[in-house]
Amino acid sequence: MGYHQYFCTIAELDDDLKLRGTEKAAVLLRAVRDASIFLSGKIGEFIPVTETRTLPGTGHARLYVPPLLAVTSITNDDDTLTSVDYILNPRQRHWRNGPYSWIEADPDSTLLAAWHEDREGVAIAGRWGKYEYSEASGATVGTGGQTSGAATLLADDGSKLSPGMHVLIGSEQELVTGYSTPSTAVTTLNGTITAAQDTITLADGTKVKVGEIIRCEWEQMRVDEIQTHSIAVTRGWNGTVKVAHTTAANIDVFRTFTVERGVNGTTAAAHTAADVIYRYQVPGDVNYLARQIAALMLKKASSGFAGKTGNSELGEVYYTNEFPRGPLAEISQAYHIPEAG
Repeated sequence: MGYHQYFCTIAELDDDLKLRGTEKAAVLLRAVRDASIFLSGKIGEFIPVTETRTLPGTGHARLYVPPLLAVTSITNDDDTLTSVDYILNPRQRHWRNGPYSWIEADPDSTLLAAWHEDREGVAIAGRWGKYEYSEASGATVGTGGQTSGAATLLADDGSKLSPGMHVLIGSEQELVTGYSTPSTAVTTLNGTITAAQDTITLADGTKVKVGEIIRCEWEQMRVDEIQTHSIAVTRGWNGTVKVAHTTAANIDVFRTFTVERGVNGTTAAAHTAADVIYRYQVPGDVNYLARQIAALMLKKASSGFAGKTGNSELGEVYYTNEFPRGPLAEISQAYHIPEAG
């Protein structure tokens, strides 16, 4: 469906700012999106895009291409090439997990001596962008699997996913956009708790995991630690109100996420329960810069865009620049690929 580049998650932003769930997820996601759009426009795409691009040939053995991560197929005029016909360069890529930027005809090829000299002479199907790295998230697709038309994804561990995350299941890329309806009555509260209490007891502590968001009546909480059936929690998560709760109240768990399917040129498909959910990672410096810009956007917005919060008695903090010029220039240079020629 859509084409998106999100370079950090709302969980990372919440941790950086020590918000402890006081800001709503939708507000955090908007900052992540806007920071990532700005960065992708400045330094490129770091989440791979799957598509076919048609390029003009050169009439020579060398063809310069936009940042290319992997080739599915190449057609040179009417000839369908195989991997023995061409050489992707530079041989070691521009950086680890990075792209190629030109393709040479293999001297031993019988099909390719020169790229067809025509405005639309070369069609390359593959994955494009400046970086491609994915790793297992630690979560799998939950009970019942996921149909090809579903707009939600159930994970077996809700702590491993976060809005703003690009996940990969099979060959399909999905963008996590928010939290959906929680799994209800996963366990119950064992004992009455006050509005201020941050350690609670469950009927069965094995039913929740550290880092998951749970709900008791209307209040959301994050699980910070588990000791058998006693759990330490952060109360009032996602801007909800801290209130007292009575024993036997249901504990719901947020393990279902809203997702955009088939993003960045991939195709939505059915997935079965226990399929591994991978997540795309961008380079650490790109992730850091996205978090920094998103955090500055949030802080300036909270100050009414005055660039200053606080007062003379409690101290003043200045947020004067959403886009840190020094780090942006350095990272832009680090991932710059010189123009052909």
